[in-house]
Amino acid sequence: MNQIEEAFRKKGIKGSEEKSAQGAAKQGSQGAPRPAVRTAPGQAQTTSHAGSSAWLPEDYVAEAERNMRALGTEDTRNPGKYRFEITTSKIRNILSIVSDIYNDELLSVSPELSEKSKAKKKALQVRVLYEAGREKSVERFVLKTKLLDYLKQVENNRAKFIEFAKYMEALVAYHLYLGGRDN
Repeated sequence: MNQIEEAFRKKGIKGSEEKSAQGAAKQGSQGAPRPAVRTAPGQAQTTSHAGSSAWLPEDYVAEAERNMRALGTEDTRNPGKYRFEITTSKIRNILSIVSDIYNDELLSVSPELSEKSKAKKKALQVRVLYEAGREKSVERFVLKTKLLDYLKQVENNRAKFIEFAKYMEALVAYHLYLGGRDN
């Protein structure tokens, strides 16, 4: 068990692996196959992942929309819009760290993250845990969107991190589009 899982276990939060195992047990043998991992041009394709959660869905934009709609409640005074517990600032604080790493890695040709980006990624994991521990709204956001699961699955793979960054951008975009704001 790593430090992230241990921190959530101490707070009494079930990890995504436990939830996935429970969901798979309910589904029986009809579970969906794992999606293939998309890779950057010239990289080998692989389907093995760390942990038991599947990697980001191919349509990560639709996944971001589903997750943000699930996190919000429909605003009865403003049809088509949602109210969110989590503020735009909280999500954008996480996005800013992700974007910092993304900008460093975007022009790289290496299949792995640089040492600098690996260190920043670890700091990002700690920051996400810290914010989730401080505020229940951030904790719900992190769990629903599987941010830590996906971040762990990136390992040191540059192409996966770039996909993760795009997913994070989609979450912020849908939060704002659906009515999210700073309260």
